Amino acid sequence: MRKILIAGSLLLVILAVLVECVLPTVISSTLERRIGDRLASQDAQVSIDSSPSFLMLLGQVDNLQAVTHQAKVGQVYVKELTMEGKDVHIDMASLLDDEKFKVSRAEKLTLQGIIDEENLREVLSRRVDKLENVQVKITPEKVLVTAEVKVMGKMAQAELSGQVVEDSGSLYFRMEHLSLKNSRLGKLKLEGLFGDVFGDVLLAGPNRIPLDMRVTEVRQLDGSIAVKAELPKAED
Repeated sequence: MRKILIAGSLLLVILAVLVECVLPTVISSTLERRIGDRLASQDAQVSIDSSPSFLMLLGQVDNLQAVTHQAKVGQVYVKELTMEGKDVHIDMASLLDDEKFKVSRAEKLTLQGIIDEENLREVLSRRVDKLENVQVKITPEKVLVTAEVKVMGKMAQAELSGQVVEDSGSLYFRMEHLSLKNSRLGKLKLEGLFGDVFGDVLLAGPNRIPLDMRVTEVRQLDGSIAVKAELPKAED
C-alpha cells in the first residue's frame, strides 16, 4: 500500500512538472503556428504564462506577448507587429482542434505595428493601378507620394500628399492634395479631390485585422507609421 502511495505521489509530481514546464511551451508553439499562418509570417514568437499553469488548459492566459515581422494585416505588410494581452481567454478547443486562434474576452489585448515607407509603397502600387513607379516619403506632417500616371492617354508626373488615418476602426490612406505635371498638359492642381479621383485606399479593415480588433490610433513618424489596434470592449 505504501509503495502504491509513493508511486502515486511521484506520478502527481511528474504530472505537475509536465504541466508547469511543458504545457506553456506546447501552447506557445501552437499559437506561433496559428499566428504565423494568419499573418503570412514565418517568424512569430509567442510568450505566455498563467499561475497556476494548468489554467491554460481552460483557455486562461494571464499574460500574452507576441512579435512577428513582415506580417500581412489586411492589404498592407507591417514591418514589425507586436501583440500584448492581459487576462486573455482563448478558445482552447478551437486552437487545438480547428487550429484557429480565437479570443472570447480579455482585460487588455492590443496590436501595435510599424509600417515603413517600403510597406506603404508596395500596397499603394498594388491597390492603385493608375500609378506607376511609385515612391513614398513619410513625415509627421504628411505622406508624400510621387509617381507616374496616365492622363488623357499621356503619362504625367504625379505628386500626391495625404495622411494615413483611422476611420471607424479601419486604416486608410487618404489623399489631401494632387498635382499633375506634363509637358503638353501644363501643370494641373486638384485640391481636396482624392475621393473623386481615386477614392480612399483601404489598407486594413476590421474584418481583416486579427481577432476582429479595430484600429484606435495612428501616428506618422519620420519614415514610418505607428498603428495601434485594440479588441473592442465587450458589451454589458
